[in-house]
Amino acid sequence: MRSAYCSILMLTTVLVACGDDTEPTGGTQVQIEDSADVRIVEYAGVPYKEAPFRFAPEPVYRYGAGPGDYMFTWVTSGVLLNNGGAAVYDADSGDLVLLETDGRSGSVLARRGEGPAELGGPPKAMLPLGQDSLLIQDYTNTRFSLFAGGAFVRTTTVPPELSQAFGARGISEDGDILMVSTRSVRPSQDGWEAGYMVRLDLANGATDTILSYDWVPPQPAVRPRSRNPAPHSGGIAPVRGEFVQGRTDKPELTWRRADGSIRQIARWQPEWVYPADEHRDQLARELEGGILDELGARTEEDRASLLEGMLATWQFDTDKPLPLFTGLMADDEGRVWLREYYPSLETTTRSYIVFSSDGLWLGRVTVPEGLRVFDVNRRRVVGVMKGDMDVESVVVYELVAR
Repeated sequence: MRSAYCSILMLTTVLVACGDDTEPTGGTQVQIEDSADVRIVEYAGVPYKEAPFRFAPEPVYRYGAGPGDYMFTWVTSGVLLNNGGAAVYDADSGDLVLLETDGRSGSVLARRGEGPAELGGPPKAMLPLGQDSLLIQDYTNTRFSLFAGGAFVRTTTVPPELSQAFGARGISEDGDILMVSTRSVRPSQDGWEAGYMVRLDLANGATDTILSYDWVPPQPAVRPRSRNPAPHSGGIAPVRGEFVQGRTDKPELTWRRADGSIRQIARWQPEWVYPADEHRDQLARELEGGILDELGARTEEDRASLLEGMLATWQFDTDKPLPLFTGLMADDEGRVWLREYYPSLETTTRSYIVFSSDGLWLGRVTVPEGLRVFDVNRRRVVGVMKGDMDVESVVVYELVAR
């Protein structure tokens, strides 16, 4: 009865306080309110608990280090197709590689270039369509390219200023491309930038501004020629024809419909963590763990001098708390994934906090060690891992019930 009570969602304000981590709120009081067509979910603290699903112990497949596999060097992005296949981009070669659903074979879908079936550089966006189709925003060539069934279909040119200022994030129910700002537009009083969401009709090139929202501000140096290794940022991701938006300095997520109106807000009360010696020490350990050797530091004096110089270029802003998260994505079931912050120069992921489509805090998901996650779709996760001799492999995991 207690569990059932905790999951009740009413159209009026409800206060829920559950007693253990098996309950939906993880022992933290949550207030749920629907008012003026906006649902608000507000936690009194942070419901520390594990999500009801996890990564399977072993991946569905690994591709990239086996006999006859494509040899990846620097995979920078990837996406899962709706038919179970995957597409990944190798920035070193400039190839877009298509993997079959079982991961046993792969083929080059597009190479670097200016031709109709080529890509000018790293895709600014990769959007799955249908079962085996993929729409690519080719930033360098200022166009969108459509691939289907493992073959090139067509390209559509867009104005350079649109391609430079906006990145595709989703597709509306009527087929318009929903795009958001990817560079500064105008300053705001609180230091954040006002970004914009626009709707693009690829058929005729018409654009329509939907709304403005808080976006990532320029990051000033903490001191001349230094940068903060833990800057705050903002993120926005497509989720079932909507968008979810968040800032790493604000414990709040906002779900917006395709017309820009707010459907839902989720808030929580974190225990803020401020930069300390342990965070600087973590960066120092990573630098000592391999980067110094790669730069040719052999003697202890050389290593100490080089380490001191490199650390001097990274200065935490001790007046600001560390980010709440460092990335935001959503899956096809409407769940929102926040990549938890960890003081590291590495690009691998350690854990995510996951919210349900109705704004409830589902819990933490631990990521397999060494995995750099790109996308979640159809209860699968695609990413990349390094193996022996630093050879990269594309890896796909299933999400299973806990």
